[in-house]
Amino acid sequence: MQARRYSLHRIVRIGLAWLFPALAAIPSLAAPCVAPDNLTRVTGGGECLLIKTLGHAAEATTLFVLLHGNHTSGSPAVSQYRPAENLVTQAPYATVAVALIRPGYNNAKGAFSSGRVAGRADNFTADNIDIVADAIARLKAFHKAKRLVLIGHSGGAAMAGVILGRHPGLADAAVLVACPCDVAAWRAMRARVGFPWSSESAIRYIDRIPITTRIALVVGSNDGETPSGLSVAYAEALRARGIVAELSVLPGIDHVTVIESPVVVTEALRLGENR
Repeated sequence: MQARRYSLHRIVRIGLAWLFPALAAIPSLAAPCVAPDNLTRVTGGGECLLIKTLGHAAEATTLFVLLHGNHTSGSPAVSQYRPAENLVTQAPYATVAVALIRPGYNNAKGAFSSGRVAGRADNFTADNIDIVADAIARLKAFHKAKRLVLIGHSGGAAMAGVILGRHPGLADAAVLVACPCDVAAWRAMRARVGFPWSSESAIRYIDRIPITTRIALVVGSNDGETPSGLSVAYAEALRARGIVAELSVLPGIDHVTVIESPVVVTEALRLGENR
């Protein structure tokens, strides 16, 4: 009887993988980290998140935490690895860069962070944002960081933007790359208003962001997923609140390749300077 149930389970999984490639590698929920080293694994809100840590903590360390996009194609969530490497090699000051694998996502070796991935779509929810924020707070304490800068791409940018207001003071600055910071406007642009959506909208948290927070927005002019108008509107809303917000619209750059732009690293390093 056990063998029969197992075979049926495999048939269902194979069928789902064929119909929905992004769901092909759905993990069973892992237990929270038993002994997190805060270098390869970190606990966040009762979940165990995979991380890749680069650099070495020293006096007056700036900690960069990078959050990847939704990777709806099903690809490993490692698009933030190269910017993390570039930050460490180019920084003129003590730097640690942590590329974090968001809840439910996998790295290139097939290992998963625990938590709900929600079909790699509607997953920058309050619960997932609080999980990530808790993990970031633990990393900040572990590395004794003098300054913390968040770098998020797409869905990761949306999470970073919410963290700035939902957990005020945790981060000193952020680089938001191709951000769907106004979820209602983004869904209207993409004609995705016909079904419920649980993800949080960064623009709703602007009034809770400390005035001293520094923010840079980077988006490609050819971005068809999160059009540049979303970043323009969010930057204007930040400035109306009195927050310094720099905006870079990169000519000819699309939604996927924008995270590889040198401008992302340049902006992050500028915001990472201890002042």
